Amino acid sequence: MKLYAFQGYRYNSAVVDAAAQAAPPFDQIDETLRDRLHAHSPYQFARVTKPAGDEGTTPHERSAALHREWLEQGVVTRDETPSVYPYAITQPDGSSRLGLCALVGVEPGREGDLWPHEQTVAKSIAERLDLLRLSRIDIEPVFYLAEDDGTLERLLAEDCGGTSGDALVGHTDPWTGDVHSLYRITDRERIAAYAEALTGARAAIADGHHRTQVAQTYAAEQDAASGTAGACKMVVLTSLASANLRIDPVHRGVRVPVDREPMSALPLVREPLETTEGDEIAARVAAAAQPALAVWFQGDEAPELWTLDPDAAPADTPGRKANLPAVLLHHHLLKTTGVPIESATDGSIAYEADPEEIVALLKNSKITAGVFLPPMTPKQFALATEDGDLLPPKSTRFLPKLVSGLVWCGHDAEIVPG
Repeated sequence: MKLYAFQGYRYNSAVVDAAAQAAPPFDQIDETLRDRLHAHSPYQFARVTKPAGDEGTTPHERSAALHREWLEQGVVTRDETPSVYPYAITQPDGSSRLGLCALVGVEPGREGDLWPHEQTVAKSIAERLDLLRLSRIDIEPVFYLAEDDGTLERLLAEDCGGTSGDALVGHTDPWTGDVHSLYRITDRERIAAYAEALTGARAAIADGHHRTQVAQTYAAEQDAASGTAGACKMVVLTSLASANLRIDPVHRGVRVPVDREPMSALPLVREPLETTEGDEIAARVAAAAQPALAVWFQGDEAPELWTLDPDAAPADTPGRKANLPAVLLHHHLLKTTGVPIESATDGSIAYEADPEEIVALLKNSKITAGVFLPPMTPKQFALATEDGDLLPPKSTRFLPKLVSGLVWCGHDAEIVPG
Protein backbone atom coordinates (compact mmCIF):
# COMPACT_ATOMS: atom_id res chain seq x y z
CA MET A 1 0.00 0.00 0.00
CA LYS A 2 1.04 3.63 -0.49
CA LEU A 3 1.33 5.64 2.73
CA TYR A 4 1.25 9.44 3.01
CA ALA A 5 1.84 11.97 5.78
CA PHE A 6 -0.65 14.84 5.82
CA GLN A 7 -1.35 18.24 7.36
CA GLY A 8 -3.95 17.32 9.94
CA TYR A 9 -6.78 19.48 11.11
CA ARG A 10 -7.04 19.51 14.92
CA TYR A 11 -8.85 21.41 17.61
CA ASN A 12 -6.90 24.44 18.84
CA SER A 13 -6.20 23.56 22.46
CA ALA A 14 -5.62 27.24 23.24
CA VAL A 15 -9.27 27.93 22.40
CA VAL A 16 -11.16 24.78 23.34
CA ASP A 17 -10.66 21.59 25.34
CA ALA A 18 -9.75 19.28 22.47
CA ALA A 19 -10.22 16.06 24.42
CA ALA A 20 -13.79 16.95 25.34
CA GLN A 21 -14.83 17.38 21.70
CA ALA A 22 -14.04 13.83 20.54
CA ALA A 23 -17.03 11.71 19.54
CA PRO A 24 -17.89 8.10 18.74
CA PRO A 25 -17.85 7.12 15.05
CA PHE A 26 -20.87 8.49 13.18
CA ASP A 27 -22.43 5.06 12.67
CA GLN A 28 -22.47 4.49 16.44
CA ILE A 29 -24.54 7.63 17.08
CA ASP A 30 -28.34 7.43 17.12
CA GLU A 31 -30.57 10.50 17.38
CA THR A 32 -30.71 10.39 21.18
CA LEU A 33 -26.93 10.28 21.52
CA ARG A 34 -26.55 12.89 18.77
CA ASP A 35 -28.72 15.34 20.69
CA ARG A 36 -26.81 14.61 23.90
CA LEU A 37 -23.44 15.20 22.24
CA HIS A 38 -24.61 18.36 20.48
CA ALA A 39 -25.84 19.77 23.79
CA HIS A 40 -22.47 19.11 25.41
CA SER A 41 -20.60 21.74 23.40
CA PRO A 42 -21.06 24.04 20.40
CA TYR A 43 -17.80 22.55 19.09
CA GLN A 44 -18.57 18.86 19.66
CA PHE A 45 -17.27 16.86 16.70
CA ALA A 46 -20.57 15.03 16.32
CA ARG A 47 -21.93 18.32 15.01
CA VAL A 48 -20.01 17.70 11.76
CA THR A 49 -20.11 13.90 11.62
CA LYS A 50 -23.77 13.56 12.67
CA PRO A 51 -25.28 17.00 11.98
CA ALA A 52 -28.86 18.13 12.36
CA GLY A 53 -30.01 20.41 9.56
CA ASP A 54 -31.32 23.88 10.29
CA GLU A 55 -34.36 25.32 8.58
CA GLY A 56 -33.43 25.82 4.94
CA THR A 57 -30.26 23.68 5.06
CA THR A 58 -29.61 19.98 4.81
CA PRO A 59 -27.55 18.21 7.50
CA HIS A 60 -24.64 17.89 5.06
CA GLU A 61 -24.75 21.60 4.21
CA ARG A 62 -24.80 22.41 7.92
CA SER A 63 -21.79 20.16 8.53
CA ALA A 64 -19.70 21.81 5.83
CA ALA A 65 -20.70 25.33 6.91
CA LEU A 66 -19.97 24.61 10.56
CA HIS A 67 -16.47 23.37 9.78
CA ARG A 68 -15.77 26.56 7.83
CA GLU A 69 -16.97 28.59 10.82
CA TRP A 70 -14.66 26.73 13.19
CA LEU A 71 -11.69 27.42 10.92
CA GLU A 72 -12.56 31.12 10.67
CA GLN A 73 -12.96 31.35 14.47
CA GLY A 74 -9.63 29.62 15.13
CA VAL A 75 -11.35 26.76 16.94
CA VAL A 76 -9.77 24.39 14.41
CA THR A 77 -6.26 24.81 13.01
CA ARG A 78 -4.12 22.84 10.59
CA ASP A 79 -0.66 21.48 11.31
CA GLU A 80 1.97 23.29 9.25
CA THR A 81 3.99 20.18 8.43
CA PRO A 82 2.73 16.91 6.92
CA SER A 83 2.75 14.33 9.68
CA VAL A 84 1.71 10.84 10.65
CA TYR A 85 -0.08 10.34 13.94
CA PRO A 86 0.52 7.33 16.20
CA TYR A 87 -2.68 6.52 18.05
CA ALA A 88 -2.88 4.46 21.25
CA ILE A 89 -6.05 3.17 22.89
CA THR A 90 -5.33 2.16 26.47
CA GLN A 91 -8.03 0.05 28.07
CA PRO A 92 -8.93 -0.06 31.77
CA ASP A 93 -6.93 -3.27 32.22
CA GLY A 94 -3.78 -1.42 31.10
CA SER A 95 -3.47 -3.08 27.68
CA SER A 96 -3.02 -0.84 24.64
CA ARG A 97 -3.93 -1.28 21.00
CA LEU A 98 -1.65 0.78 18.79
CA GLY A 99 -2.29 2.25 15.37
CA LEU A 100 -0.95 4.78 12.88
CA CYS A 101 -3.21 7.51 11.51
CA ALA A 102 -2.09 8.36 7.99
CA LEU A 103 -3.41 8.60 4.44
CA VAL A 104 -3.50 5.58 2.14
CA GLY A 105 -3.87 5.83 -1.64
CA VAL A 106 -7.23 4.58 -2.94
CA GLU A 107 -7.22 5.88 -6.51
CA PRO A 108 -8.07 3.51 -9.40
CA GLY A 109 -5.35 0.89 -9.73
CA ARG A 110 -4.74 0.53 -5.99
CA GLU A 111 -7.67 -1.79 -5.25
CA GLY A 112 -5.27 -4.68 -4.72
CA ASP A 113 -3.78 -2.93 -1.68
CA LEU A 114 -6.97 -3.47 0.28
CA TRP A 115 -8.70 -6.55 1.52
CA PRO A 116 -12.47 -6.10 1.99
CA HIS A 117 -14.39 -8.68 3.98
CA GLU A 118 -18.00 -7.49 4.18
CA GLN A 119 -20.82 -6.66 1.81
CA THR A 120 -21.90 -3.02 1.63
CA VAL A 121 -25.23 -1.21 1.27
CA ALA A 122 -25.61 1.29 -1.58
CA LYS A 123 -27.70 3.77 0.43
CA SER A 124 -25.01 4.20 3.09
CA ILE A 125 -22.39 4.88 0.42
CA ALA A 126 -24.53 7.49 -1.34
CA GLU A 127 -25.18 9.43 1.87
CA ARG A 128 -21.53 9.72 2.86
CA LEU A 129 -20.47 10.47 -0.72
CA ASP A 130 -22.82 13.46 -0.76
CA LEU A 131 -21.15 14.82 2.38
CA LEU A 132 -17.64 14.32 0.98
CA ARG A 133 -18.52 16.07 -2.29
CA LEU A 134 -19.90 19.02 -0.36
CA SER A 135 -17.23 19.40 2.32
CA ARG A 136 -14.11 17.98 0.61
CA ILE A 137 -12.96 16.93 4.06
CA ASP A 138 -12.07 13.43 5.20
CA ILE A 139 -13.61 13.80 8.63
CA GLU A 140 -13.22 10.32 10.13
CA PRO A 141 -10.54 7.64 9.90
CA VAL A 142 -11.42 4.09 9.01
CA PHE A 143 -9.75 1.13 10.69
CA TYR A 144 -7.45 -1.17 8.69
CA LEU A 145 -5.44 -4.21 9.75
CA ALA A 146 -2.07 -4.35 8.04
CA GLU A 147 -0.01 -7.40 7.21
CA ASP A 148 3.02 -6.91 9.42
CA ASP A 149 6.19 -8.82 10.26
CA GLY A 150 6.31 -7.03 13.60
CA THR A 151 7.99 -3.83 12.39
CA LEU A 152 4.83 -1.70 12.44
CA GLU A 153 3.97 -2.77 15.97
CA ARG A 154 7.55 -2.09 17.14
CA LEU A 155 7.63 1.41 15.62
CA LEU A 156 4.29 2.24 17.19
CA ALA A 157 5.37 0.94 20.59
CA GLU A 158 8.41 3.22 20.45
CA ASP A 159 6.47 6.28 19.32
CA CYS A 160 3.57 5.82 21.72
CA GLY A 161 5.94 5.16 24.58
CA GLY A 162 7.48 8.58 24.95
CA THR A 163 10.00 9.00 22.11
CA SER A 164 7.57 11.29 20.25
CA GLY A 165 6.88 13.39 23.34
CA ASP A 166 3.65 13.90 25.19
CA ALA A 167 0.37 13.08 23.51
CA LEU A 168 -1.26 15.92 21.56
CA VAL A 169 -4.60 14.97 23.06
CA GLY A 170 -5.83 12.36 25.51
CA HIS A 171 -9.54 11.58 25.44
CA THR A 172 -11.17 9.29 28.00
CA ASP A 173 -14.23 7.53 26.64
CA PRO A 174 -17.00 8.09 29.22
CA TRP A 175 -18.71 4.81 28.36
CA THR A 176 -15.78 2.39 28.23
CA GLY A 177 -13.03 4.12 30.21
CA ASP A 178 -10.63 3.67 27.27
CA VAL A 179 -8.03 6.44 26.93
CA HIS A 180 -7.38 7.57 23.34
CA SER A 181 -3.96 9.24 22.94
CA LEU A 182 -2.77 10.87 19.72
CA TYR A 183 0.89 11.62 18.95
CA ARG A 184 2.54 13.37 16.01
CA ILE A 185 5.59 12.45 13.91
CA THR A 186 7.08 15.02 11.52
CA ASP A 187 10.56 13.55 11.04
CA ARG A 188 10.84 12.44 7.39
CA GLU A 189 13.15 9.53 8.18
CA ARG A 190 10.75 8.19 10.77
CA ILE A 191 7.81 8.58 8.40
CA ALA A 192 9.83 6.72 5.77
CA ALA A 193 10.42 3.89 8.25
CA TYR A 194 6.67 3.44 8.62
CA ALA A 195 6.21 3.51 4.85
CA GLU A 196 8.97 0.94 4.36
CA ALA A 197 7.36 -1.36 6.93
CA LEU A 198 4.16 -1.33 4.89
CA THR A 199 5.65 -1.46 1.39
CA GLY A 200 4.12 -4.39 -0.46
CA ALA A 201 1.75 -5.14 2.40
CA ARG A 202 -1.99 -5.37 2.05
CA ALA A 203 -4.49 -4.13 4.60
CA ALA A 204 -7.76 -5.72 5.63
CA ILE A 205 -10.63 -3.26 5.91
CA ALA A 206 -11.78 -3.85 9.48
CA ASP A 207 -14.21 -0.97 10.13
CA GLY A 208 -15.03 1.33 7.24
CA HIS A 209 -16.08 -0.61 4.14
CA HIS A 210 -18.65 2.01 3.15
CA ARG A 211 -16.34 4.96 3.80
CA THR A 212 -13.55 3.25 1.85
CA GLN A 213 -15.89 2.80 -1.11
CA VAL A 214 -16.89 6.44 -0.77
CA ALA A 215 -13.23 7.51 -0.99
CA GLN A 216 -12.59 5.20 -3.96
CA THR A 217 -15.67 6.45 -5.79
CA TYR A 218 -14.79 10.07 -5.10
CA ALA A 219 -11.19 9.65 -6.29
CA ALA A 220 -12.40 8.05 -9.53
CA GLU A 221 -15.19 10.53 -10.33
CA GLN A 222 -12.98 13.53 -9.55
CA ASP A 223 -10.06 12.02 -11.45
CA ALA A 224 -7.99 12.94 -8.39
CA ALA A 225 -4.28 12.92 -9.07
CA SER A 226 -2.19 10.30 -7.32
CA GLY A 227 -0.36 11.88 -4.41
CA THR A 228 -3.17 14.28 -3.53
CA ALA A 229 -5.48 14.00 -0.53
CA GLY A 230 -8.50 13.55 -2.80
CA ALA A 231 -7.01 10.27 -4.01
CA CYS A 232 -6.53 8.97 -0.46
CA LYS A 233 -8.44 7.76 2.58
CA MET A 234 -7.51 8.66 6.14
CA VAL A 235 -7.00 5.45 8.10
CA VAL A 236 -5.74 4.07 11.36
CA LEU A 237 -3.48 1.10 10.61
CA THR A 238 -3.00 -1.58 13.24
CA SER A 239 -0.95 -4.75 12.89
CA LEU A 240 -3.03 -7.83 12.13
CA ALA A 241 -0.79 -9.55 14.66
CA SER A 242 -1.61 -7.08 17.44
CA ALA A 243 -2.00 -8.86 20.76
CA ASN A 244 -4.74 -6.47 21.84
CA LEU A 245 -7.07 -6.81 18.88
CA ARG A 246 -10.57 -7.94 19.90
CA ILE A 247 -13.37 -9.02 17.55
CA ASP A 248 -16.73 -9.20 19.29
CA PRO A 249 -19.91 -10.56 17.70
CA VAL A 250 -22.94 -8.73 16.41
CA HIS A 251 -26.03 -10.78 17.23
CA ARG A 252 -28.99 -11.26 14.90
CA GLY A 253 -32.74 -10.88 15.13
CA VAL A 254 -34.71 -12.46 12.26
CA ARG A 255 -37.71 -10.31 11.39
CA VAL A 256 -39.26 -12.59 8.74
CA PRO A 257 -41.02 -15.95 9.24
CA VAL A 258 -38.69 -18.93 9.68
CA ASP A 259 -39.70 -22.47 8.68
CA ARG A 260 -38.29 -24.60 11.49
CA GLU A 261 -39.19 -27.94 9.93
CA PRO A 262 -36.18 -28.23 7.56
CA MET A 263 -33.85 -27.79 10.53
CA SER A 264 -34.89 -31.17 11.90
CA ALA A 265 -32.86 -32.81 9.14
CA LEU A 266 -29.72 -30.75 9.70
CA PRO A 267 -26.74 -32.39 11.45
CA LEU A 268 -26.81 -30.22 14.56
CA VAL A 269 -26.02 -30.98 18.18
CA ARG A 270 -28.68 -29.21 20.25
CA GLU A 271 -28.38 -28.41 23.93
CA PRO A 272 -31.15 -26.59 25.84
CA LEU A 273 -29.98 -23.54 27.74
CA GLU A 274 -31.67 -22.84 31.04
CA THR A 275 -30.88 -19.14 31.08
CA THR A 276 -32.93 -16.40 29.45
CA GLU A 277 -30.45 -13.60 30.18
CA GLY A 278 -28.81 -12.24 27.04
CA ASP A 279 -25.35 -11.81 28.56
CA GLU A 280 -25.40 -15.36 29.94
CA ILE A 281 -26.53 -16.79 26.60
CA ALA A 282 -23.69 -14.98 24.82
CA ALA A 283 -21.19 -16.22 27.41
CA ARG A 284 -22.31 -19.83 26.91
CA VAL A 285 -21.89 -19.48 23.15
CA ALA A 286 -18.42 -17.95 23.56
CA ALA A 287 -17.33 -20.82 25.83
CA ALA A 288 -18.71 -23.59 23.59
CA ALA A 289 -16.72 -25.77 21.22
CA GLN A 290 -16.82 -24.02 17.86
CA PRO A 291 -18.50 -23.53 15.49
CA ALA A 292 -21.54 -22.87 17.66
CA LEU A 293 -24.34 -20.37 18.15
CA ALA A 294 -27.54 -20.10 20.18
CA VAL A 295 -31.01 -19.83 18.66
CA TRP A 296 -34.13 -18.67 20.47
CA PHE A 297 -37.38 -18.91 18.55
CA GLN A 298 -40.35 -16.71 19.28
CA GLY A 299 -42.69 -18.63 21.58
CA ASP A 300 -40.03 -20.92 23.06
CA GLU A 301 -39.34 -20.61 26.77
CA ALA A 302 -35.55 -20.57 26.36
CA PRO A 303 -32.84 -20.80 23.70
CA GLU A 304 -30.82 -23.76 22.49
CA LEU A 305 -27.07 -24.00 21.95
CA TRP A 306 -26.35 -25.43 18.51
CA THR A 307 -23.01 -27.00 17.60
CA LEU A 308 -22.72 -26.81 13.82
CA ASP A 309 -21.30 -29.22 11.25
CA PRO A 310 -19.46 -27.07 8.69
CA ASP A 311 -19.09 -30.02 6.31
CA ALA A 312 -22.86 -29.95 5.79
CA ALA A 313 -22.74 -26.39 4.42
CA PRO A 314 -22.75 -25.76 0.66
CA ALA A 315 -19.40 -26.07 -1.07
CA ASP A 316 -19.44 -22.42 -2.12
CA THR A 317 -19.79 -21.13 1.45
CA PRO A 318 -17.26 -18.28 1.83
CA GLY A 319 -14.44 -18.43 4.34
CA ARG A 320 -14.48 -22.23 4.56
CA LYS A 321 -11.06 -22.29 6.22
CA ALA A 322 -12.44 -20.59 9.35
CA ASN A 323 -15.94 -22.14 9.66
CA LEU A 324 -17.39 -18.96 11.14
CA PRO A 325 -20.84 -19.35 12.73
CA ALA A 326 -22.02 -16.04 11.24
CA VAL A 327 -21.24 -17.32 7.75
CA LEU A 328 -22.80 -20.73 8.37
CA LEU A 329 -25.91 -18.99 9.71
CA HIS A 330 -26.55 -16.94 6.58
CA HIS A 331 -25.24 -19.33 3.92
CA HIS A 332 -26.64 -22.56 5.37
CA LEU A 333 -29.04 -22.44 8.32
CA LEU A 334 -31.23 -19.52 7.28
CA LYS A 335 -31.05 -20.48 3.63
CA THR A 336 -32.31 -23.97 4.52
CA THR A 337 -35.33 -22.52 6.34
CA GLY A 338 -36.39 -20.30 3.46
CA VAL A 339 -34.59 -17.10 4.46
CA PRO A 340 -32.32 -16.17 1.52
CA ILE A 341 -28.81 -14.78 1.76
CA GLU A 342 -30.17 -11.43 0.51
CA SER A 343 -31.99 -11.07 3.82
CA ALA A 344 -28.71 -9.90 5.34
CA THR A 345 -29.02 -6.54 3.57
CA ASP A 346 -32.73 -6.05 2.83
CA GLY A 347 -33.95 -5.20 6.33
CA SER A 348 -35.02 -8.73 7.24
CA ILE A 349 -32.31 -8.99 9.90
CA ALA A 350 -31.85 -6.79 12.97
CA TYR A 351 -28.25 -6.39 14.16
CA GLU A 352 -27.45 -5.77 17.83
CA ALA A 353 -24.09 -5.75 19.63
CA ASP A 354 -25.85 -6.08 22.99
CA PRO A 355 -27.38 -9.56 23.43
CA GLU A 356 -29.93 -8.11 25.85
CA GLU A 357 -31.35 -6.11 22.94
CA ILE A 358 -32.06 -9.36 21.08
CA VAL A 359 -33.87 -10.69 24.15
CA ALA A 360 -35.92 -7.49 24.32
CA LEU A 361 -36.90 -7.81 20.65
CA LEU A 362 -38.08 -11.37 21.31
CA LYS A 363 -40.08 -10.41 24.37
CA ASN A 364 -41.76 -7.60 22.44
CA SER A 365 -42.51 -9.93 19.49
CA LYS A 366 -40.45 -7.78 17.13
CA ILE A 367 -38.52 -10.76 15.73
CA THR A 368 -39.30 -14.41 14.99
CA ALA A 369 -35.93 -15.68 16.17
CA GLY A 370 -32.84 -14.42 17.95
CA VAL A 371 -29.37 -15.72 17.10
CA PHE A 372 -26.45 -15.26 19.48
CA LEU A 373 -22.96 -15.51 17.97
CA PRO A 374 -19.47 -16.07 19.44
CA PRO A 375 -16.49 -13.71 19.24
CA MET A 376 -13.87 -14.23 16.54
CA THR A 377 -10.10 -14.50 16.86
CA PRO A 378 -7.80 -12.48 14.58
CA LYS A 379 -6.53 -15.80 13.18
CA GLN A 380 -10.08 -16.82 12.25
CA PHE A 381 -10.64 -13.45 10.62
CA ALA A 382 -7.48 -13.78 8.53
CA LEU A 383 -8.32 -17.34 7.48
CA ALA A 384 -11.86 -16.42 6.51
CA THR A 385 -10.95 -13.42 4.38
CA GLU A 386 -7.44 -13.97 3.01
CA ASP A 387 -8.74 -15.39 -0.29
CA GLY A 388 -11.00 -12.41 -0.90
CA ASP A 389 -14.21 -13.97 0.38
CA LEU A 390 -16.87 -11.52 1.57
CA LEU A 391 -18.57 -12.23 4.87
CA PRO A 392 -22.18 -11.30 5.66
CA PRO A 393 -22.71 -7.73 6.94
CA LYS A 394 -21.91 -7.11 10.59
CA SER A 395 -19.85 -10.28 10.90
CA THR A 396 -17.23 -8.47 12.95
CA ARG A 397 -17.13 -5.83 15.66
CA PHE A 398 -13.56 -4.71 16.19
CA LEU A 399 -12.86 -3.34 19.65
CA PRO A 400 -11.91 -0.97 21.07
CA LYS A 401 -13.59 1.46 18.68
CA LEU A 402 -11.76 4.50 17.34
CA VAL A 403 -13.06 7.94 18.23
CA SER A 404 -13.48 10.84 15.83
CA GLY A 405 -12.27 14.39 16.26
CA LEU A 406 -8.64 13.81 17.23
CA VAL A 407 -7.30 14.60 13.75
CA TRP A 408 -8.82 14.83 10.27
CA CYS A 409 -7.80 15.90 6.76
CA GLY A 410 -8.97 18.40 4.16
CA HIS A 411 -8.59 17.55 0.50
CA ASP A 412 -6.52 20.70 0.02
CA ALA A 413 -3.92 19.56 2.56
CA GLU A 414 -0.29 19.15 1.62
CA ILE A 415 0.65 15.48 1.73
CA VAL A 416 3.98 13.75 1.23
CA PRO A 417 4.73 10.10 0.48
CA GLY A 418 6.45 8.11 3.15
